[in-house]
Amino acid sequence: MVSKEYDIVIYGATGFTGLRTCQYLARTYKSNVRWAIAGRSVAKLEEVREKLVAIDPSLSNLAIIQADSSDSEALEAMAAKTKVVISTVGPFLKYGEPLVGACVKQGTHYVDSTGEAPFVHNIIKKYHDEALAKRVVLVPECGFDSVPSELGTLMVVDYLRKEHNVATKSAKLSVTNLRGSASGGTLASVCGIIEARSEIGLKAMKDQNQLVPESVVSKVLPANISLPTICWDKDIGKWQGYFIMSSSNEKLVKRSHGLSIERDGVGYGPEFTYRESMSFPGFFTTTIATLGMGLGGAALTVGPLRRLIEKNLLPAPGTGPADEDIAKSFFTIKVIGEGALPENVAGDKKKIAPMRAVATIHGGDPGYFETCRYLVEGAMCMVENEDEVRTLNKVEGGVLTPAFAFGHVLINRLKAQNVKLSVSKL
Repeated sequence: MVSKEYDIVIYGATGFTGLRTCQYLARTYKSNVRWAIAGRSVAKLEEVREKLVAIDPSLSNLAIIQADSSDSEALEAMAAKTKVVISTVGPFLKYGEPLVGACVKQGTHYVDSTGEAPFVHNIIKKYHDEALAKRVVLVPECGFDSVPSELGTLMVVDYLRKEHNVATKSAKLSVTNLRGSASGGTLASVCGIIEARSEIGLKAMKDQNQLVPESVVSKVLPANISLPTICWDKDIGKWQGYFIMSSSNEKLVKRSHGLSIERDGVGYGPEFTYRESMSFPGFFTTTIATLGMGLGGAALTVGPLRRLIEKNLLPAPGTGPADEDIAKSFFTIKVIGEGALPENVAGDKKKIAPMRAVATIHGGDPGYFETCRYLVEGAMCMVENEDEVRTLNKVEGGVLTPAFAFGHVLINRLKAQNVKLSVSKL
C-alpha cells in the first residue's frame, strides 16, 4: 500500500462519539500518530480542535478535512490521504456507504462504530470482493457493537482448542452488569434498522447467518437471532432477558465463524451455536425489562408511531449523556464456551461432562468510552501491526470482523491499555 499523508482520519469528529474518539486518540498517542479530523462543517471541526488542544497543545495545528457524506469526490480525496479511516457517522444505513466505497477505491483501510447489520449486509454485497482483490481491510462494528462479543467468543474458542484440543460446540454471552446511556445517534440507528425491514425482508432480518459468506453457509448450522425470552441461567446464576444489541452481535460472531471456515475449513467448530442475553436481578425485573423492550421494538415498527417517537421522545442526533454520567458508567460481559466431545471418546457420551471455558470483559461506559477505545485500537492494528495482522491472522482483505481481522493483536493492544480481558476454565 502506498505511503499516505496521515495514519488515521476520524470522520464524523463533530458528533458525540466522534469527539470522544478524538479525545481518546489525543490522550493515548500524543504525537506518535499522524492524524486529522474530518466532517461536513469546518466551523464545528475547529471547535473540536480547540477542545483537543486542551488535552495536547501541539494539536493546535491538527489538520481539518471538509467532506460531506453525499460528496463522493470529497470522500475519495480524504480517503486518498490516509492509511485508515475511522467513521462514526450514523445512521450508517443513511450516511455510511459512500465512504466505504471511497475507501475501497483509494486503497484505504476502514473501521466504524455501526451496529446496523443491514448496513454491513449491504457493504458485503457491494464491496467485499473488490476490497479483497485490493487487500483493503474493512471492519464494521468495531465499537461496543460488537468487540466484546467478538473477542469474548474468540478467547473461549481458542482456549478450548489450545488447552483441550476440542472445537467449540456452543457459546453464550451474558451482559452481567451494565450502566450506560444512549445518544441520539444510537437511537436513530435503531430506527434505521427497523426501517430497513421492508428492503431486506423480515426473514433475512431474523436469520442469524445473514452475514455468513455464501461459500460456506451450508457448513454453518441454521439459526435465527435471539428473541425476547426469559430464563434462569445456572452458569451465570441470574435470570436472563433480552439484550437489545444481540441481533447485530450474533450475526457478526457468526460471520467470524464463517470467515474462519473459509480460512481453515474448521472455523469455531462444526456444531457451533451462539446466543446472547442480559442478566437481571430477579424474575420480575427480567419480565418487565424484556416485555418493555419487546413492546418498544414493536412500536418502532409502525411508521407513523416511530416518527412520532423519534420527533418527540428520542434525543436529537449529536446529543448524549453528560460527562459525569459517562464517568460513572460500566459493563461486565461473560462469554461461556462449551467444547465438543472428541469423536473417539470412550463410554456413554451423555454421561461425560464437556470441557468449558469462560471469558470475562470489563469496561467503562460502553458507548462513549470503550467504543472510542475499540475504534482507535482497531485502527492502530493496521497502523502499527499490519504485518502481524496479515501474517498471524492470514488476513487478505474484504468486509471482515474485529475477531477475524484483528483477533489477538487487538486483544493485546487492549490489554496494554489496561482493559480487563481474561479467559479460564469454568
